[in-house]
Amino acid sequence: MKILTVSDKVVNDLLVKPDNLLPEHPELILACGDLPPEYLTELRERFEVPLYFIQGNHDIRYRNSPPVGCINLHAKIKEEQGIYIMGFSGSRWYNGGINQYTDNEMKKIVRSLWFQFLQKRQVDIIVTHAPPRFIHDKEDPCHKGFRTFTDLIKKKSPAYFIHGHTHAFFKHPTDRTTMVHETKVINSYGFFFFETEIMER
Repeated sequence: MKILTVSDKVVNDLLVKPDNLLPEHPELILACGDLPPEYLTELRERFEVPLYFIQGNHDIRYRNSPPVGCINLHAKIKEEQGIYIMGFSGSRWYNGGINQYTDNEMKKIVRSLWFQFLQKRQVDIIVTHAPPRFIHDKEDPCHKGFRTFTDLIKKKSPAYFIHGHTHAFFKHPTDRTTMVHETKVINSYGFFFFETEIMER
């Protein structure tokens, strides 16, 4: 499956000149937070493919103006074309704003899905806003990752863990990716296009 991921930065050329940026037409879009809901609506309409999203710590308008035709993935496991995708919104708690969680609060959200884990047995892609702790994160209170995400990678070994939140400039696409055991952890800042090697079930 050909997947476009977006996060944290509006890239207008994805809407007006996508052929200059993407090698092929995506079959799925995954949004990792801190983007205007209108942007997600336009992406879904431009590419006419399913768009799944989670919210970042700056996404304050989604409750009243959700992206049209897009699917909220927070604390859910969804099947898309034979691939199982799970998502978690938010960042670490730092000032009490919207979509902020302590590590213990996020751990409870993850544990609330364990029954679904038992049914599905495997999750192929995990989509979050914040990164896992000690993987692509920073040491300031806002940008620390979640330890429970690090544990989740060890326990479930998804093929991909895709996040946003930590802004960075990448000279090469491989700079975005860190292998953690069998999982490719990808920083989606701006946008990233890749084709999965996951076999449809």
